[in-house]
Amino acid sequence: MAMISDETKKVLETNIGLPYEQLCGLDLHEEISLVKAKTGKSPKFVHDPEKIGRGNVLLARGRFTTMEDVNAKIDALQT
Repeated sequence: MAMISDETKKVLETNIGLPYEQLCGLDLHEEISLVKAKTGKSPKFVHDPEKIGRGNVLLARGRFTTMEDVNAKIDALQT
């Protein structure tokens, strides 16, 4: 699980109006009512598969070069 810095927690508390620990304890319905109270609109959830993000395309296609790949290429050049 990702750790959030104290500075980020303070920014969240300032913008949202709830302490971070209390925000983490909210259930879905409480989160929806909080968004509605802040914005005046209900959040919309996308169920269309064409509109849902599939993550990073480069990661899915294996187009990232890792440090292990770079080291292996360097080692191959040195021999």
